[in-house]
Amino acid sequence: MSITLLESYLVLFLFIALATILVTRWIAVPYTLGLVIVGLLLSALHLLPPLHLDPELVLFVFLPALLFEGAWSLNWQLLKSEWRSIFFLAGPGLLLSLCLIAALLHWLEGIDWGIAFLLAAILSPTDPVAVLSLFRQLHLDERLSVIIEGESLFNDGVAGALYQVFLAVVLLASSPGPDGSSAALPLPLMGLSLLLLEGGGALILGLLGGWLLCQLLRHIDDALSEISLTILAAYGLYLLADRLHLSAIITVIVAGLLLGNYGRRFSMSASTRAAVDTFWSVVAFIANALLFLLVGVQLNPLALPPLPGGTASSLLSAALAIGVVLLARLLLVLLLAARSWLTIAGRKGRLPFAWQLVIFWGGLRGALSLALALALPLTLPQRPLILASTGAVILFTLLVQGLSMGWLLPRLPSLRETDADPDLEQQAATTTGEPEAGQATESP
Repeated sequence: MSITLLESYLVLFLFIALATILVTRWIAVPYTLGLVIVGLLLSALHLLPPLHLDPELVLFVFLPALLFEGAWSLNWQLLKSEWRSIFFLAGPGLLLSLCLIAALLHWLEGIDWGIAFLLAAILSPTDPVAVLSLFRQLHLDERLSVIIEGESLFNDGVAGALYQVFLAVVLLASSPGPDGSSAALPLPLMGLSLLLLEGGGALILGLLGGWLLCQLLRHIDDALSEISLTILAAYGLYLLADRLHLSAIITVIVAGLLLGNYGRRFSMSASTRAAVDTFWSVVAFIANALLFLLVGVQLNPLALPPLPGGTASSLLSAALAIGVVLLARLLLVLLLAARSWLTIAGRKGRLPFAWQLVIFWGGLRGALSLALALALPLTLPQRPLILASTGAVILFTLLVQGLSMGWLLPRLPSLRETDADPDLEQQAATTTGEPEAGQATESP
């Protein structure tokens, strides 16, 4: 594709996105979902030339910026206050959900265990590209918003690592060595070893890279240079982790949290913080706008690869995938609510029913799941089934669950921001307080 044609597409998509955003704000619909609908209509009516969403465009262009911006803006003090909920949803809860989805897909559709776990890894996480933009626009109680944002960030890191592990296991199982022998280690043990290596290595790389950049920022007092360093953190660490075969998602999240909560406060002046905040807000806004529009274009049901059984088989597989994902999400939320030791805003208690409902129904899937599915090798067994199931789940969660949130939230008054804990608000304000410019570079 020529540079001029690429530039023309970019201008056209930005114009369509801006017009859609203005209309959706006027009719009080989340702009991200409006963009998906417009993309679907443009694709179905053939108003655009044939376009295919390149998974590398999502994974290496959009995702690093959106992950970094989400981690950069996430308040550590609020994150700590809800760590039990976030840890359960993004850790043990994600593993339970993944196992349940894989088991149901294996038993109900007869999918091989390896493919079932691979598809479950694609369908399990809530997508930060979808969830973060939606809930920020709907202005939920900040504590609930932190749970949802924290889950969407951390479980995408875990699910991304699991995706790489299960894909490697499936490829190894289907491709024995030259002498016909299988891998030296049993596949489950090899998968666990890969997970620990990728996740642990990514955590160390994110902490080390974020700390080094924080120290470098302390010796610089120039907004443009410091913005450039945050870009280096988002894209440089992502690419480095990918080259080292580590979880690039975990690396960027860890580095973003460190820079956004330590480096932002102690290594930047007030004017630089404002400039960096504005820059990443604009980047995230444009990336979300373009990405959701492209997701809508890509998810035209008529363009998805047909399954061997025809239309009836495709519809049945789609319905099964949607039902399995909803059931796993429901069980996950019920288990979370049953934990009597759960701490909410520093106080022990059970998760309010309204919060349970929003966490369950707000488990949207989006561009990350689609990119992971599209990135599968063309020779992978049952790849069309994975693509069809993933597309069906994304469409249902975005169009049905996402659009209905606008109807649901006004009927849950306990979610309004006025219910936030005053002590927690004071604690968060103290943590994110803006020191004077002359004090910004002092050590804590």
